[in-house]
Amino acid sequence: MMTKSILVAWQRISRAPYQTVAAVSIMTMTLFLAGTFTMVAAGSQTILHYFETRPQINAYFKTEYVPASEEIASTETAIQSTGLVQTFKYVSKEEALMIYKELNKSDPLLLEAVTAEMLPASYEVSGKNPQDLKPISEALKQIPNIEDVRYAEDIISSLSAWTNFVRLTGIALVGTHILITLITILLVIGIKVANRRDEISILSLVGATPGYISAPFIWEGVIYGLMGGFIAWTVTFGIWVWSQDLLNKLLSGIPVTILPLVFVLELLGAELAIGAVVGSIGAIIATRRFVFKA
Repeated sequence: MMTKSILVAWQRISRAPYQTVAAVSIMTMTLFLAGTFTMVAAGSQTILHYFETRPQINAYFKTEYVPASEEIASTETAIQSTGLVQTFKYVSKEEALMIYKELNKSDPLLLEAVTAEMLPASYEVSGKNPQDLKPISEALKQIPNIEDVRYAEDIISSLSAWTNFVRLTGIALVGTHILITLITILLVIGIKVANRRDEISILSLVGATPGYISAPFIWEGVIYGLMGGFIAWTVTFGIWVWSQDLLNKLLSGIPVTILPLVFVLELLGAELAIGAVVGSIGAIIATRRFVFKA
């Protein structure tokens, strides 16, 4: 019976190309927005996590000062005792020079002009949470011979705000479009049900149940959703592949363009599921208005 209902639904879809295009188009647009906002939110979360796990605070000693190993160990113990620190690392002058050379390897003139003695030793510290950066930096400023303390509190706070904004905006827009899609499916299938009133009446007279009559219409809504979900996923994934080079240039060093296969498949499954559910709900509402009153 289910196979027959699906075949009937497909025949009805193929016989009404304009209505099919309208229903699938609005479904595709809705699910494309959902997929896009999901990927943007996931990318924003990846960027936020990247910065949160980097050494967020750099405390620089006076250029001429080199701390003893005992001083480094006691400082680490004191800073770790706050319970706010994720990682703590001492960067010597020699390590600072290696980092400098790596950052400026494309400019030989800059490499020749700098020696290890010219660079300060430093501490690199990351906090467990962005809000921990300020108290950690204040503690580092109290250490003797620390000349400068820098941390990216503003960057992380801005990224957190941006991630939350993307989520809320995505939920609002996608929710609105889902409602519009639901109404569109309801209208498309409602028109088809209304056009088949005589056929529905005859089926009811010969003993067909409302479930039997409405099944093809519900499957029609499901097919609209599956088609829209697959097209939306294909377009979203295609845009992501196309924009990889640009994203790699803009976000050099941040692995935001690396999407796990599981995530890609989950996104496809979610879009197909949402499309099928929205399509079926729209069809059920349309058939309840007509079939169950026939």
